[in-house]
Amino acid sequence: MVLQRDKPIAIWGWADPDERISVRLGESTGSTLTGGDGRWEVILPGRAAGGPFVLTVVGSKAIELKDVMFGEVWVASGQSNMTYALSGATGGEEAIAKAANPQIRFFTVPKLISLTPQSDTLRANWELCTSDTVKDFSAVGYFFAAKLYKMLGVPIGIILSAWPGSTGEEWTDPDSLRTIPVLRPIFQRWDALPQVEKTSATEATEFALEFDDFELLQDHVSNPPTILSNFDDGRSRNATGGAWSYDWLSAPHTVFELVAPGRGGAGYSARVRGKIDGANFSSLDADYRQDQSAMDLSEYSGIRFWVRGNGAFQFQSIQPTITDWDNYSAGIMHATHEWTPVTIWFRDLKQAGWGVKMPFTHNALSGIRLTIMTPAGDVALPPSGMYEGMIAPLEEYGIRGVIWYQGEGNTWRAYQYRTLLPALIEGWRKGWGEGDFPFLIVQLPNQGHSPELADSIWAELREAQLMTVRAVPNTGLAVSIDVGEPGNLHPPRKAEIGERLALWALGTTYGHESVYSGPLYKSSRVEGDQIRIQFEHVGSGLVADGDTLEGFSIAGADKKFHRAKAWIDGGDVLVSSEDVRSPLAVRYAWADSPDCNLYNLDGFPASPFRTDDWLGATFSNR
Repeated sequence: MVLQRDKPIAIWGWADPDERISVRLGESTGSTLTGGDGRWEVILPGRAAGGPFVLTVVGSKAIELKDVMFGEVWVASGQSNMTYALSGATGGEEAIAKAANPQIRFFTVPKLISLTPQSDTLRANWELCTSDTVKDFSAVGYFFAAKLYKMLGVPIGIILSAWPGSTGEEWTDPDSLRTIPVLRPIFQRWDALPQVEKTSATEATEFALEFDDFELLQDHVSNPPTILSNFDDGRSRNATGGAWSYDWLSAPHTVFELVAPGRGGAGYSARVRGKIDGANFSSLDADYRQDQSAMDLSEYSGIRFWVRGNGAFQFQSIQPTITDWDNYSAGIMHATHEWTPVTIWFRDLKQAGWGVKMPFTHNALSGIRLTIMTPAGDVALPPSGMYEGMIAPLEEYGIRGVIWYQGEGNTWRAYQYRTLLPALIEGWRKGWGEGDFPFLIVQLPNQGHSPELADSIWAELREAQLMTVRAVPNTGLAVSIDVGEPGNLHPPRKAEIGERLALWALGTTYGHESVYSGPLYKSSRVEGDQIRIQFEHVGSGLVADGDTLEGFSIAGADKKFHRAKAWIDGGDVLVSSEDVRSPLAVRYAWADSPDCNLYNLDGFPASPFRTDDWLGATFSNR
């Protein structure tokens, strides 16, 4: 593991009540007596970077932890773009090949939803950074750690506590959500849900699903189906050469097995059973070929199979061209106690829409997936559930700061996010009790297709992130407006994001004399028929990445924005338009995926901004 250097070290655990516990870490020692609940804690003095050390804990039995380092520890949190694996990132293959570095270490917090604060994470381990372990780790987290290590030369520990698709309120402490008026509707929506949905989200419920007799179908009813899998020989192979497999990593209390008899009273069927809640899912996968390569299924129009039991599932068709999990899928289905046929026509499958839109490759399909869900289906997750289950258990572990990549799940409520994100930060800082530790935010990249010169919910969310950095002490902003893709919610350019976060940390937390940010809007004033924009973090000077500045618009009292001419004047930008003789407001990069090109000479892009405070598209959304 990596422990935070230069801070007191809390070592804690559980034992029998009134048990004497002794702790040694290097030459530092301490002892205590457990309380009536069996919990104990020893605080050891801080230590400079270095190691390795051995941590020994002795009570009625002894525990020895080796290879303990002191260095810099950061928590990486957010949603899917924070969990986005290095293996899928631009430059990821080259980074993986040279990633081996035992001085960089990762800890991934297992997913856990809870309605009460947890004292421990689910079982997990620290991992050394190797070419094998890093490929599935957060790309942003890795690039951040690699840059810090290069510049600081001390051990770096990254604690990844993130969840794809999560919203900010799921990471926020419940006191803030229930007491701050703007945030109260969040819990009110949860409280109004049917009890069965709330129970399924947080409490494991039993399920058992059996599948049998998978067939490939042709359109013409006179053509007989082709058997894909029927398990009658007691094996999980299929007729096209591939086989079935089961992924239960996020659902450890489940099992896949072949059971007899199958449908019709003979042979076998494939059964998945166990306990699952809203935090878990598993998948029963069938590869068409043994090597997982694609197969031409153009002569077939669909798949039919039979299912029975108690639980919900979703059918997905897997094709190699889709790498962001937005597979072509059918809706969520629920099993009954009787064997029931399910017919899936390829023409009816759809992508969810949050990934890259890809054509259905009928001539190149690699398999099918049955994603297992709770009996209630895809349930809503509770506000504060991830905070209680995945952040609260960390709050005695010393850290330097947090990197945060989230917001996509809150774009429709961007105005509320102005309050939500500062509340989240305050709640985390209160929980850790370490003061105003650094909290560095990834501003959302370009994504989507809002109409030109119109309101943009993505722009409003970016504004909320910028406003948080303005209002909350010791926060930072890694602008990423130049590394996204309009049609891709999971853009692969993660190296720039991780390194920009690291550069902000180096220039502030670690006191390096360097430019660490792009231009941030400071102020504006009207000068006749033009508006002068002033910036912070000009660095070595402003520059247009191209012949002329793009992305600026201007409006008068009618609040109608027009394309504007903009030019650099020293450290400022002047903006005007022949269509607006009496200007009042300027906006820059105010769109889902804007064409914008203002940088400083140090290579950092300017943050999107606006000078007005006119109500936007998300003002009334709570």
